[in-house]
Amino acid sequence: MIKCIIFDFDGTLVDSNNIKSNAFFRVTKHIPNSKKILEKVLQKQFGDRHAIFSYFAHAMHREYGISVNAEKLCDEFTFFCEEEVSKSPYKDGFEESLKKLKLTNIKLFVSSATPQETLNNILIRRGVSQLFDGIFGTPDTKEIHIEKVKKLLSFSSSEVLYVGDSEPDRLAALNSNCHFFGIGLDSSRFSIKPTILLETLHDLPKSVSTIES
Repeated sequence: MIKCIIFDFDGTLVDSNNIKSNAFFRVTKHIPNSKKILEKVLQKQFGDRHAIFSYFAHAMHREYGISVNAEKLCDEFTFFCEEEVSKSPYKDGFEESLKKLKLTNIKLFVSSATPQETLNNILIRRGVSQLFDGIFGTPDTKEIHIEKVKKLLSFSSSEVLYVGDSEPDRLAALNSNCHFFGIGLDSSRFSIKPTILLETLHDLPKSVSTIES
C-alpha cells in the first residue's frame, strides 16, 4: 500500500521545462559564440545549473579565450526561472488529483533539482505550499530526498511512490528501490520506458490504488 508520493516539480506538477531550457540561452545570449557551446553542454547533461554554467565557462575560455562569470550567470538564471515558473500553468489534473490524494491521508512531497530557497519561494508564491508535507530541493539529490522522507515517516521503500517526467526521476526511484510512475506520453525522456506511464495527473489517484506493497 502506498503511504507517500514524492513528486518531481518541473514538467510533472507545472509546465515549466521549456522555461528552464530557454533560460540558459537567454542569460548567455550577450556572449559571442555562446549558442554553439551551450548546445553542446546541454546535450551532455553535466548536472545541475551550477555544473552546466561551470562547464560552459571553461568551454568558452578554451574554445574562444572568452572569460565568463559562471556564478553570475547562475544567479541570473535562477532569478529568471523563479519569476517565470511562478507564473507557469499547472499540469493537467494537478488540483483535482492532489485534493483526492489528500483525502486518502497519503503524504505528499516535492522533490526537485531547483535550489531549496527558490523552490520554497515558487510554491509560496503560487499558494500551494500547504498542499505538501515537505519540500526538497538542491543541493541534496533526489535519492537523498527519498531517504529523508522514508526516515522522517518510518516508511519502507515499498510504501513510497515517486512520480516524474524524466530519466533522473526514474533512476532516483530505481536507486532507492521505490515505486515509480512516469508522467506524460513522451517516453523519449527515459532511457527505459517506465512500466507505468500516465498521460496526465488525472490518472494518478486511481493508478495509486492498484499498487501492492
